[in-house]
Amino acid sequence: MKLGLAAASIGGASAVSVAAAGGYHFFSSKNESIQEALKNVRLISSLTGDALIKQWQEEFESAKKDIKPLIGFTSDDKEGGGRALAKWCNDQMSLDSVKHPEELKNVKSYCLIRSVSSHLSRHNKTLLNESNDTEWKATYDQRKTKKTPKADIGMENDDWSADNYTKELPTVKTWCSTNSVKDFLASEDLYTRVLKWCTKEGATEA
Repeated sequence: MKLGLAAASIGGASAVSVAAAGGYHFFSSKNESIQEALKNVRLISSLTGDALIKQWQEEFESAKKDIKPLIGFTSDDKEGGGRALAKWCNDQMSLDSVKHPEELKNVKSYCLIRSVSSHLSRHNKTLLNESNDTEWKATYDQRKTKKTPKADIGMENDDWSADNYTKELPTVKTWCSTNSVKDFLASEDLYTRVLKWCTKEGATEA
């Protein structure tokens, strides 16, 4: 009798172990949440204070035609839209990333800190490429006309009296290439500097 009980106990323990192992396997192999799937990218929610508030507002403004129906917000109010977008993004984070591919796609579009070039594109601005010689000249000449501080792009010589276009253009291009791929942060002025120095529209920017 004792032997039978012992066997039963062993069998029961084995069953529990298997069940436990099976349970562990089940939980450890579940799909990633949307937040887990995005662990290697920078979320807007990682910011703090005024920088966080401004970022949500600018993100809403940059694509409100598409964002408003997505988050169920009807007003064009920038502050309210920013808050509503922040809540929507937060609500998606716990969703299964595999079972909710559309939500994952939208989170990637509207809940991450994007690059300066991405934000320019949202506003229909055109970054100049290496071959846009005429546009580079027009943008440079506008900076000269407006006497935009060259220090904005790291140049020490702030003198606009001489014609230094040919000499300075490589420096401008290098700065634009390096900074257009950096994070767009609404609390900083990098976007404005890239807009003025590195885009087709820079030729008409004040």
